[in-house]
Amino acid sequence: MNVNLSPDIEKRVEGELAAGQFQDASQFVEAAVRYFLDQRQRSQQRLEALRRLGRAADDEGLYESVLLPNQE
Repeated sequence: MNVNLSPDIEKRVEGELAAGQFQDASQFVEAAVRYFLDQRQRSQQRLEALRRLGRAADDEGLYESVLLPNQE
């Protein structure tokens, strides 16, 4: 797989390589993609947890008491 980077991103990758954190650009890109995918998975898990909380709050009628407190 070949990847084309914008000049700005390429400079930033080169800076990371110069700092010695990674052996080569492939290693850096692999780490960046892994991080992105992990963060996306975590975001999806958090979103699903929030949906479960929302459904539980709705099942208990908590939305109405919070959003419409004077509607008894």
